[in-house]
Amino acid sequence: MSKGKTICRPKDKVKDEILRGYEYQLEIADSLERELERRMGKATKTTSIISDMPRGGESLDAGDHIADWEPLQKQIRAEIEECVRERLRIKAFLDTVRMPKLRTVLQLTYIECLDVDEIAIRMDYCSRQIQRLQDQALELVKI
Repeated sequence: MSKGKTICRPKDKVKDEILRGYEYQLEIADSLERELERRMGKATKTTSIISDMPRGGESLDAGDHIADWEPLQKQIRAEIEECVRERLRIKAFLDTVRMPKLRTVLQLTYIECLDVDEIAIRMDYCSRQIQRLQDQALELVKI
């Protein structure tokens, strides 16, 4: 999710933190998905023989790694469901802003998780203007 981008923090830091809940949820889900991919990679590098025969030593086979996936997959599904709920909650807050241009700035910031420069390009404004619009829009959000 975060690609080393700089995020402008508006004047109303409390509202900003509340509205960034969706972005945080996405980062958690993304982190869990990377962990699952890492574990899947380990399983494909281990022996593909799965058996019920006891084995000696501490070596793990693919079956051990596969058994490790299920709880992580359940956790990822739960996090994704939480992302959806959080996105709807944040969207409801953003919908309290009646001015379309301001609402668009908020949606690009908090739903699409774009930084100020990306929003400026998309909306054909300068970055400073987007920062001002963000501050103005946050004042209108009712939480």
